[in-house]
Amino acid sequence: MRTVPAAPPDSPPPQAAREVIARLWRSYIRAHAGLLVFAILAMTVSSAMISSVPFLLNWVVKLFLRHDATMLVPLSLLGFGVMALRGVSTYLGRVSIDSLGERTVVAAQHDMFDSLIHSDLATLNAVHSGQFVSSFLYDATQMRDGFTQSVAAIFLEFFSMIGLLGYALFSDWELGLLMLVMLPAIAWAMERIGGSMRRAATRGMQETGDLSVVLSEALDGRRIVKSYGLERHVAGRVDARLKKRLETLLKAVRLRAASAPLTDIFFGMAVALILLVAGWQILSGQITLNTFVAFLGAMLLAQQPVRNISQVLPAAATGIAAASRIFTAIDARPRIVDTPDAPTLKVVRAPQGGAVRFANVSFSYHDAADTAVSGIDLEIAPGSKVALVGPSGAGKSTIFNLLLRFYDIEGGIITIDGVDIRAVSLASLRANIGLVTQEPILFDESVADNIALGQPGAPRAAIEAAARDAAAHDFIMELPQGYDTRVGEGGLKLSGGQRQRIAIARAMLKNAPILLLDEATSALDTGSERQVQEALNRLMHDRTTIVIAHRLSTVQDASRIYVLDRGGVAEAGTHAELMAQGGLYAGLYRHGLDGAA
Repeated sequence: MRTVPAAPPDSPPPQAAREVIARLWRSYIRAHAGLLVFAILAMTVSSAMISSVPFLLNWVVKLFLRHDATMLVPLSLLGFGVMALRGVSTYLGRVSIDSLGERTVVAAQHDMFDSLIHSDLATLNAVHSGQFVSSFLYDATQMRDGFTQSVAAIFLEFFSMIGLLGYALFSDWELGLLMLVMLPAIAWAMERIGGSMRRAATRGMQETGDLSVVLSEALDGRRIVKSYGLERHVAGRVDARLKKRLETLLKAVRLRAASAPLTDIFFGMAVALILLVAGWQILSGQITLNTFVAFLGAMLLAQQPVRNISQVLPAAATGIAAASRIFTAIDARPRIVDTPDAPTLKVVRAPQGGAVRFANVSFSYHDAADTAVSGIDLEIAPGSKVALVGPSGAGKSTIFNLLLRFYDIEGGIITIDGVDIRAVSLASLRANIGLVTQEPILFDESVADNIALGQPGAPRAAIEAAARDAAAHDFIMELPQGYDTRVGEGGLKLSGGQRQRIAIARAMLKNAPILLLDEATSALDTGSERQVQEALNRLMHDRTTIVIAHRLSTVQDASRIYVLDRGGVAEAGTHAELMAQGGLYAGLYRHGLDGAA
C-alpha cells in the first residue's frame, strides 16, 4: 500500500515567500526577461492613458464653462486616441504576460516530472500518482495565475492608481491627502485576507491531490469495482473527499469575495469625507468647478485599480503557496546516484560474460528489524538459467530490485563479471539487463513505438525482426493499422498473450546480455502460454537468465534452482537434486506453487 508523503507547511513565512519569488525569477522568468519588459512597458502605457483621463475632464469642463467651440474637435480626437492607445497597450501587455505565464508553467512542469521520474523506486512508490497529477496540473496553473495577475496588478492597476492619486494631490493636496487615508486600512485588511487565503489555498491543493488519489484508484481498479459490486463504496469515498474539499474551497470563496467589498467600504468612507470637504471648498470659493470635477473623476477612477489590487492579493498568496509546493517537489533528490566518475559497465554476451554473484547480501525495505533478505549468496554462471522459487514474501522480487539497483543493499556485495554494481553508472547497469514482468507494461502508443522502447531509434526492420522472434508479427499484421495500431491504455486493446509477446519483442530488441523474467507465462491461457514460452526460449539463448518461478514445472530445466524462504536461501540445486532431498522444494512441487508470488 503506497502512502502519501507528508505535506509541506500550510504557508511559507514572509522570508520563504520572498525566496519563492526570487527563485521563480531565477529559474523561469529571467530567461524571458525581454518578454517581461515588453509587457511592463505596454502596461505602463495603459496606466498612463487612464491616468490622463482627469486632465481631459478638466479641459472638457473648462470648454463648456467658456463655451469655446474651437477645442471641441481636438479634445474629442484626443479622448479617442487616449482610449484607443489604452486598448492596444492593454492587449499587448496581457498577451505578453500571459504568454510568459504559460512558458513558466511548461518549464516548471518539465522540472517537476524530470525530478519525479529520476527519483528512486522507493520515492515513486511513496508518491501516489493521483497526488502528483494534481500537483502537476493544479499547482502549476495556480502559480501561473498568481504570477500573471500580480504583474498585471503592479504595472497596470498599481501604476494607474499612483497616477490618479498623483493627479489628485497635484490638483488639491488637501483632498488628495484625504484619499490617501484609505490606503493603510485597505492594505491592513488585504494582508489579513492574504494570509488566510494562502493557508486555505495550500489546504485546497492538498485536498485536490487526495481527491485525485481516490479517483485514480477507482479507475485503475475498475475491474474489481465491477466484479465485487463496489460502485457504492468507491462513490462514497469520492463523495467524502468532495465534501472535505468543498469546505476548504468555500472558505477560500468567502475570503476572495470579501476583498472587494472591504475595499468598497473603506473607499466609500473616503468618498463621503472628500465630498463633505470639497462641497465646503466649492461653496467658499476655494476651488473651481473644473478642478473639483477632475478631482472627482480621478478619485472614482482610482477605485477600480484599488479594487482590482485587493482581489489580486489572494491570487498572489495562492500562487506563492503553489510555487512553494512545486519547488519542494523539484528539489527532491534521489538517494541512489552514480558515484563520481562512475565507469560504464560493459558486459559481453555469454559464455564470455554475464556472471552474476550475490555475496552475503542483506536488505530491508523499512525497518532494519524487518529484513526482506539476509545473508543471500547466489552464484550465477554466464549463459546459465537460474530459477528463484519459494513461497510469497520469500524475497524473490527483492533479488530483482537489488540487481537493478532500484534499492541499494545494506550489507554484502552484488557483482556482474566481478564488478560491484554500485561502482558503475546506473544507466550502463540497467542497459545490460533486460526485464520481462508478469504483467507487461505497454504505453498508449503504437505497437512499433512500444517495441522500440527496447532500443529507441531502432529502424522498422529491427522492430519487425524482434516481433518475429517473439512470435508477435503475425497477430500484429492482423491489427487495423498493423505496427502503427495504438494499443490503448495499458495495452487493453490487446489480449494478455499479445501484450506479453510485445513485451518480449521489446526485450529482444534491447538485446541485453542479462535477462530477468518474472514468470512471464503464469497469467496466460494454455494456447498463449505455449507461444510465449517458445518466444522466451529464443530470448534466453546465449543470455544469463534469472527466472522468478511461480510454476515449478516451467523451471525444471534450470541449471540451478535457489529456494528462498523468509529472506534467505533455504535450498539450492537442480530439480532432480532438490526432489531427492525431500525438503521445501519437494513439498512445494508436490502441492504446486501456482499463485505464489
